Amino acid sequence: MMYAELYQYLIQYKQLPVPGIGTFLVERIPAAINFPERKIEPPVYGVSLQPVSNSPSKSFFIWLGAALQVSDREAVIRYNDFAFDLKSQLSGGDIVNWNGVGQLSKGLAGDIKFIPQEKRSLESSVKAEKVMREKAEHMVRVGEDEKTSAEMTELLSHTDEKKSYWWAYALIVIVLSVMFIGWYFSENGISMSSTSNSRKLVPAEVPKATYKAL
Repeated sequence: MMYAELYQYLIQYKQLPVPGIGTFLVERIPAAINFPERKIEPPVYGVSLQPVSNSPSKSFFIWLGAALQVSDREAVIRYNDFAFDLKSQLSGGDIVNWNGVGQLSKGLAGDIKFIPQEKRSLESSVKAEKVMREKAEHMVRVGEDEKTSAEMTELLSHTDEKKSYWWAYALIVIVLSVMFIGWYFSENGISMSSTSNSRKLVPAEVPKATYKAL
């Protein structure tokens, strides 16, 4: 029999028609994220059987002849014998276990019953951990312009620095004010007269009357 060679063809080309049995297809389930275990599960592969089968192509017999190291004509004869023997076994009630594909048997209605082998993966799982890149740059839209994240960080840091110096200016004004007040009182003394207007008031002369009594 040629189960091993046909299994290789099925894995490579994802489908295998067998006259009188059906068409075996390789189904691929995409990779999935396993959140609880923080990993990415690899894609898994399974085999299904469709009851309808087309005649194998010429390229199939060329491949099979090379795998069996026989001529293309001999490959056609051997393959037809394989399909006939497989159907005869199933019709007689035998159960055929095809390694890597699944189990074949005769159903209650006379059809072919197929139990696929457990899905398996050709790859291993991969850890899925979030990578934090502290200095990774990306574009940020600011109004009509675009700046990198590094440029925005530098711009904001300069703005914060300017805002943080307002108290220094206020402190300088207060110190200068205190120094001026201290100098003023040191020169004029601390008394009411030093803070009041020391200029004497001189009464203005009353202008002579310019009217006459009648």
